[in-house]
Amino acid sequence: MLRSLNLLQINFKQMKSKLILALAISLGIFSSCDTDSTKVEFEGAGDIYVRCQKIDDVVNYAPVFYAYSNNYMTSATAKHSDTDSPLISLEQKDNNASNFSSLPTTKEYSTDDVKNGLYNFTLTSTKNEVLIVADKLLDLRISPIEINKFEYIIANHTLNLEWGTVENRDIYHVKIAESIDGKIIYSSNRLNNNSLTITPTSTGWDKNYIMETGTTYTISVSAYKFENSATQNGYHINQESVEYQEFEW
Repeated sequence: MLRSLNLLQINFKQMKSKLILALAISLGIFSSCDTDSTKVEFEGAGDIYVRCQKIDDVVNYAPVFYAYSNNYMTSATAKHSDTDSPLISLEQKDNNASNFSSLPTTKEYSTDDVKNGLYNFTLTSTKNEVLIVADKLLDLRISPIEINKFEYIIANHTLNLEWGTVENRDIYHVKIAESIDGKIIYSSNRLNNNSLTITPTSTGWDKNYIMETGTTYTISVSAYKFENSATQNGYHINQESVEYQEFEW
């Protein structure tokens, strides 16, 4: 659920992935088929993963929740199978009623790691259909990523980035957004190298978006660990390690 990496639009029957912008890697979105003329079986998926970053040079963790379906939803919740754990309410994301999420604010990070285990997601469609799906957070962890070079050349709007190696990661990914978890403007391909140069002509920009002079944007460099490194499925992320930087266009 890497549209902080090219969000992959998932067709449940054929499992074809279609690049859109947004988790940039793939948060996995189901194509919506919610019409009155066609009866479509309500299907969906949930994903819980750990977001890790250094705050004041201390490693902090927070949970990220996503829920996707092939029909429009009115609500989505998530809860650890431990009965003492709180119920998490997800909110509609990007005006897309088939994509709900719960994303952490800075205050919600903790030096305590996120609880591993089974999380149950309850999805409710606009037709009052209820679907329960599950996702398991594994004890796989990677170290925080650190940006070693951040250079923005305002004269030609070029960004030069370098970052340290994160052992046992599956991929790297870079995105530019209006803010942390805000509208995505640029999304890189899945990367294996430790550097990237972004220019106004680079592949990955939202061509319908107009950058505003004097506006501050957020760039994120992430390393991802999937639940299964062999398949690297976009809606089964286990951890994202990320560092953010801001720059003025």
